[in-house]
Amino acid sequence: MLPTVAIFLVTYLGVALGHIPGLQLDRTGIALLGAIAMIVAGAVSFPEAVGHVDLPTLILLYALMVISAQLRLGGFYTFTAFRISHLLVRPRFFLFVSMATSALLSAVLANDIVCLAFTPVLILSLNASRLNPLPYLIGLAVSSNIGSTATIIGNPQNMLIGQVGRLDFGQFIGWCGPPTLVALAGSYLLLCGLFRKEFGRRETAPDP
Repeated sequence: MLPTVAIFLVTYLGVALGHIPGLQLDRTGIALLGAIAMIVAGAVSFPEAVGHVDLPTLILLYALMVISAQLRLGGFYTFTAFRISHLLVRPRFFLFVSMATSALLSAVLANDIVCLAFTPVLILSLNASRLNPLPYLIGLAVSSNIGSTATIIGNPQNMLIGQVGRLDFGQFIGWCGPPTLVALAGSYLLLCGLFRKEFGRRETAPDP
């Protein structure tokens, strides 16, 4: 029991910190090493470990990541970010639109790719408009995570919950959609309050 707890704590801490001193491993490697250690320690047998792998969820996640990656390479995210950049003359409205767009895309695609593709375009546009990028980048990160909770394909956790609970797409949105909208609205209002001085500025938006 004690070795199992120790393995769990070390693995959890390593994933949280992103590294384990003395080991050249990222979070994925740390998690995999922890799983191997659990098998070696006898906490779980190899057949049991394999049985815990949800293959349909992994296949669905992989397929969505391929689609998201192709959209990024095709310039879809960059195009979308540039299309809304003209709203920078109205900072609060731009924050609202960028958060809503990020949340919507993250609900149907991989949210990490949404953040990865939107961030450089936002920074370039905001710097050109001499606006502080911090509230907008926070809004992007927050809304992307919130939006991904709305649908069954938004993130791996949702996929697993939907698979185990045998929920269809409509049922999942029915349960998770309303709290997602409340959280998104609350995040927007909170950012507007925290950065109210920043949103008082009026600058000319950059040309895409």
